[in-house]
Amino acid sequence: MNIELANFELSSEALIGSLLALCALFALCRSLLVEDVICIPGKTKHSWKSIRILEKVCYCNACEILLTPSEGVFCNCCGICTHSTNECTKKIDNNFRCKDKWLRHEKSLRHLWVRGNLPVGGICAVCEHEIDYHATAGLFGWRCAWCHRCYHNNCYKSIDSRAECDLGEFRDMIFPPYCIVAARTRESMRLHLAAIKPPNIEGWEPLIVIANTKSGSNTGSDVVALLRGYLHPLQVMELGGRGPQDAMQWAAKASPRPCRILVAGGDGTIGWVLNTIYALNIKPIPSVAIMPLGTGNDLSRVMGWGSKPPQTLDPISILRNIKSARSVNLDRFDLQIEKLFYRLPIQRHPIKTVHIYNYYSIGVDALVTYNFHKTRESRFYLLSSRIFNKLIYFGFGTQQIVQRDCEHIEQKLDLYLDGHLVQLPELQSIIFLNIDSWGAGCKLCELSNADENNKVENSISDGMMEVFGLVSSFHMAQLQCGISKPVRIGQAKQIRIVVKATCPMQSDGEPWMQPPAEIYLQSRSQARMLKLESE
Repeated sequence: MNIELANFELSSEALIGSLLALCALFALCRSLLVEDVICIPGKTKHSWKSIRILEKVCYCNACEILLTPSEGVFCNCCGICTHSTNECTKKIDNNFRCKDKWLRHEKSLRHLWVRGNLPVGGICAVCEHEIDYHATAGLFGWRCAWCHRCYHNNCYKSIDSRAECDLGEFRDMIFPPYCIVAARTRESMRLHLAAIKPPNIEGWEPLIVIANTKSGSNTGSDVVALLRGYLHPLQVMELGGRGPQDAMQWAAKASPRPCRILVAGGDGTIGWVLNTIYALNIKPIPSVAIMPLGTGNDLSRVMGWGSKPPQTLDPISILRNIKSARSVNLDRFDLQIEKLFYRLPIQRHPIKTVHIYNYYSIGVDALVTYNFHKTRESRFYLLSSRIFNKLIYFGFGTQQIVQRDCEHIEQKLDLYLDGHLVQLPELQSIIFLNIDSWGAGCKLCELSNADENNKVENSISDGMMEVFGLVSSFHMAQLQCGISKPVRIGQAKQIRIVVKATCPMQSDGEPWMQPPAEIYLQSRSQARMLKLESE
């Protein structure tokens, strides 16, 4: 009897174990199947945001009463305005259409007319006169939510309001709803992006917008809200927990047509997007523009997009700048880290590979960045702003003037440039540059070339890195003020570093503490960037 009971218990445990394993396998398969599914809304509903970011007088399209900034909202897809009360928003949802997210069996698109609340300085598409925004109180004039052509009331009566819409000035940047193929998955009844049929639009190179809403004191959210009104709402997205992968599915399904990407964020967000493009092998390679929202924004400075976001976000200016920017190549360097094996003659493999686009450094500047990141990740870190972050950086940099934790960094490593061992002077930091912008805009190559006969020509696409040294944290502060020159060490295409003691390191602003290892650094591929030329 006891033997039978024991066998029954064993068989029950085996059955439970099998069921658990089957459930785990099912969950894994399900996650793999839905990994690339991008949901498409079926019924088009409005998406409400505060009218504060519009910075203009607005009237409710439901009751036609003047809206105050505290109670007014607008749809960031179609631009219709209303009170935030349930009565007005319900009336708008029931009686006014929003932009269609997708259209089945259609090859064209009709205008979507919205009454009143025209943009300041708008020009009538019929009479070509400026629409005086302050001449008439209340709702006046008409605007198409897709092409954004504006009309006086009388001029609007003279046009065919049911004519086809050509999507206006930015038609070559928009995913028209009739080019999107939506389907249902087996797992749910929700629609997902199945394919994209390239529209018959000359020079069509759609723009995908990815905004990091945790950067720039809510500026990323404003970028999303404003650009959704000028593009297809689904091609403007926030950076979520899955990172840029969902956005890359739009680029992959638009193939063989190339895409443009606008990244609103800091250098870390841009690197994340560039790494995702490389990892998913998106072809053709999308060209990336930048809206700088981070603290340093070094890559944005070099590419002509500035050191910080504009004080007033003008979606028309943003889109026009992207249209006029030219595509350039940017070297992608692979940093491969291998453990040191002093006694065992076994084959070594990289334990970590990091892609570098801006710079890589060892020493005091990496330690300052490392201490800053530990502070920002603390639960006591409550305030997030560019000015506050710079003050924290300044505090940690000043601390290193007294403590000097990275003295004699040259004794902790051996540096080989193109196979040759370099005899290093006394240093506290070594910097490897791909672009001539480090530490929030410090141009080391330009500073090094002052009063020098053999000048260094920095290129972002020659597969070579420039190598400089800093003698102290005070020297680092002098460089950032432009009153000193860095120690020029050399330049190379292949770099090998033997780290003999734990050192602080950073790549593109992402720091870590590196124990003894062998590090190899060289260019293996290139990214595509959009560069805005200064006028």
